[in-house]
Amino acid sequence: MELFAVSPKIDLYSHPLYLRMINEHGFEACDAETLPNFLGKPGLSMVVFVEDPNRMKETMDALVIGPELAKSCALIEHRAIVGPPNARRIAVKYGFKRWPAMVFFRDGKYLGAVDGLRLWADLVKETDEIIHSEPSYPPSIGIPVRSI
Repeated sequence: MELFAVSPKIDLYSHPLYLRMINEHGFEACDAETLPNFLGKPGLSMVVFVEDPNRMKETMDALVIGPELAKSCALIEHRAIVGPPNARRIAVKYGFKRWPAMVFFRDGKYLGAVDGLRLWADLVKETDEIIHSEPSYPPSIGIPVRSI
């Protein structure tokens, strides 16, 4: 007799919430090869970066929050999602430290990222500040630089 039940493995790419993002909410599934083309689109873009839901349960929350955020902000013209294994490799370019993350771009230029989960009001406020900001360089991934 087992004392603890083992949860079944979640396959992100066949999960109904992921498929709904793609099929109903217009998110493009991107990887390392297709993301540059996606970012080449003019206008405001949002890219949701998610990890393996078996290692990071917050991934499932992002599959619900991402579409709701895009819907609430009519200025977001283009939406994409990047999942494992590509997400971790690409994420280092954008310097966010917590997962999941929503990264915003205007005309392919980096605006900012909301990483980790937030209360809805805080998420909307932070997103509004980011999408109305000027493009900038993504933050460093935290490697210290010293002059010699």
